[in-house]
Amino acid sequence: MFKLVEQQAKRIVSVPNKRLRWSIVRNNVYLPSVIASLVLLGLGQVISPGFADFNNIGNILAVASILAIAAVGQTMVIVSGGEGIDLSVGAVMSMGALLGASFIHGEASRLPIAVVLLVLIGAAIGYINGFGIQWVGIPPLVMTLIMTSVVNGFTVAYTKGQPSGAIPNVLLAVGQPIVGPVRWLLVLAIVILVAFGIIMNKTSYGKRLVLIGSNRNAALLSGISVRGTVTVTYMISGVIGALAGLILVGYTGNAQLQMASDYTLLSIAAVVIGGTKLAGGEGTLVGAALGAIVLTMLTSVLVAVGLPQGVRELVQGLTLLLILVAYSRAPRLRQ
Repeated sequence: MFKLVEQQAKRIVSVPNKRLRWSIVRNNVYLPSVIASLVLLGLGQVISPGFADFNNIGNILAVASILAIAAVGQTMVIVSGGEGIDLSVGAVMSMGALLGASFIHGEASRLPIAVVLLVLIGAAIGYINGFGIQWVGIPPLVMTLIMTSVVNGFTVAYTKGQPSGAIPNVLLAVGQPIVGPVRWLLVLAIVILVAFGIIMNKTSYGKRLVLIGSNRNAALLSGISVRGTVTVTYMISGVIGALAGLILVGYTGNAQLQMASDYTLLSIAAVVIGGTKLAGGEGTLVGAALGAIVLTMLTSVLVAVGLPQGVRELVQGLTLLLILVAYSRAPRLRQ
């Protein structure tokens, strides 16, 4: 009799435990990205033996690190809600790459000055975006698309269509390995992700940002300056974009016009893959970083297959479209 009662009790307890474990797996926003990365890594190894070697993984992580850095600002903008999005990221990164190379002009001693100038320019671009969206009332999609043309025009006018300036060794070192396949780029990306993760999760600004993205009316009733907070967020995105461009030129070793134009679409895709809600109010930088790894891994697999660039861009575009369709069915986004 007692054994029968004990067995029934165990069954009753085991059912909630199973449901709890399934709920944890189902609600883990990082799990899809991790699984996708592992699947792509295995697929790449099958297609091209040696794809999963540590050196190649190090190369993939280095490239993904640049995208992860660019996705930091994009994540914060999208979390702010109000249909927030920054389509000027690629243009700002290209500007940061070309102007950074021009400011430095091959002299390592001029790197700090170049960083300060790019921070100021990036902040100014972000402020214009935020002002147009919050005070003038221009939709974020339209405003940041306009700024893309403005920034590209400014970059071409400044460089006169002829990029110049050598890259000093101290900046080229970002792509160099530290230990084995681990490169400085990966360490730099981790530092930036941790720093802004703390800002988003531990500071009053981060808490205001999440509340604004979740419910702007509640944020206004709480006395939060919605306009000011969102404008600051776009300024942060501009600064990160400009510095990410400088890091990109340090990795590639040369500056070209519109060299980072693809990063606009890729940064949005990384953020969405990482589980950030397009409606705002919810998102993590770790998820964006994992999304960046998935996209970089996907590109590497497509290269290993031998597909031309046009086909690779087509596959990437279709992948993003499918993801957006899937997320558009979420109840919160429909609301």
